[in-house]
Amino acid sequence: MKPGPTIIRKCSACGKHILEYTVGSGNTFGARFWTDGKRDAPMLPDQPWLVKCPHCSTLVWIDEQKQVVEIDPWWPVGGDADRFKDARSATEPTFTEYNAFLSAGVKTRKKERYVRLRTWWAGNDDRRKGGQIKPMTDAETANLRALLPLLKGKNRNDRLMKAEAFRELGMFEDAEALLSSRFEEGLMKAVEIIRSLNQSRSSTVAEMNFR
Repeated sequence: MKPGPTIIRKCSACGKHILEYTVGSGNTFGARFWTDGKRDAPMLPDQPWLVKCPHCSTLVWIDEQKQVVEIDPWWPVGGDADRFKDARSATEPTFTEYNAFLSAGVKTRKKERYVRLRTWWAGNDDRRKGGQIKPMTDAETANLRALLPLLKGKNRNDRLMKAEAFRELGMFEDAEALLSSRFEEGLMKAVEIIRSLNQSRSSTVAEMNFR
C-alpha cells in the first residue's frame, strides 16, 4: 500500500483538528470478503465517509469538514506537521451511534443508504468473530428492512446486496427470486455462495472464499 496525503480538517462541531489519512494506491492481497458486502483489506484500508470526531465524539461527514492543510504522507519534521500536533484520527461509529444518527434524520437518500449499510455491517461485526451465530436484534432488523427500498433493483450489485439482506432477514423465497435472475460473470461466484447459504436456510453473515 502507498499512502496518499494526510489531510487535516477542522471539526464543525468543536473546532478541533481531525486527521484524515488517504490512500495513494493499494491492493486486495490478504483481504477477507463477507456476504453483506464488507471487505477487510490490510493493503487497502477503508476510508469511512461518516466518522466520529476524536475530540467531541460528534458524528460528521468527513468531506464536509473544513480542510485546513494537506501534508506530505511522510510527515516531514517541522512545518505543518508540527503545527497540528493536537490533530487526531477520527474513528468509525458503533452500531448504537449509527442508529442514533439515523433516528435524528438523514437529509439525502445517498447518505441514508450509506449509514444504513454501515449500520448493517456494524451489527454483523460480532458475528464475524469466530463465526458466532445469533439472531438479529429488533434494531438490526428494522434497519435492514429500511435499507431494502434504498437498493436499486436495476443495479446488479444492489440486487445481490438486496438478496443477501432478504437472506439475513430469513426471507428465503424473496432472496431466491433475486438470486435466480441474471448477473454478470464477475458476480457469479458471490451469487453461488449466497445462494448455497440461502438454500440451506442459513441467515447468518458468512465469509466468502473465492479460491
